[in-house]
Amino acid sequence: MVESHKTVVSQPSNEQNYAKSEIVNSTDRVTGSYRGEFLALGIGQSESLINSIKSNNNDAINSVLSHPNDFIPPVLFALADQVMEMNEPRAAMFWYYTAQLRARSDANKSLDPTVSNGLNELNRYYGLKIGRYAKEHIAELTEIMERVIEYDKISDRMYNPKWVAVLGDEAYTKEVISFVSKEEFKAIDDSTREGFYRGFLNAIRKQTN
Repeated sequence: MVESHKTVVSQPSNEQNYAKSEIVNSTDRVTGSYRGEFLALGIGQSESLINSIKSNNNDAINSVLSHPNDFIPPVLFALADQVMEMNEPRAAMFWYYTAQLRARSDANKSLDPTVSNGLNELNRYYGLKIGRYAKEHIAELTEIMERVIEYDKISDRMYNPKWVAVLGDEAYTKEVISFVSKEEFKAIDDSTREGFYRGFLNAIRKQTN
């Protein structure tokens, strides 16, 4: 069963390279640097929500839990991090790996090759504590990963996958986003999901052998 989307959570006791992580940090860089289609993405709204989640704002957290498919992966990354701080590691792993899968899938739709570098930075920014827990609880991780794959397979992603374009260098030099056609989205989502799970299984085999 997927983590409840209605659960009320309790209160818990080099310049450009860094700028790519501003999606998880500050709206100042966004509003000052993006133009054209990049600016029209409205990333600042997501960053405001991320900052609220980081501040443990229950309204913000529960708005995401209620409609998780409406939000771009960085929001789910922030949610996972905060949930981990609340000592709910299973839920944290679920949202972290859901975010990771979707972010990778969205990056695979981008025609800007530098987006992958920004995605790596995003993955490093979040999940250190979650990653450590996952490595120490392989059985739990395996169960969660199966649920992530099934959840993503049956869910409709309602957010705009072009958000990922702000992770690439073109976000600071162009006005038009380089992206595949919408008709290609499903095939890329399916192939990325398959590769994501296959990569996970291979990593587990290597770790347990």
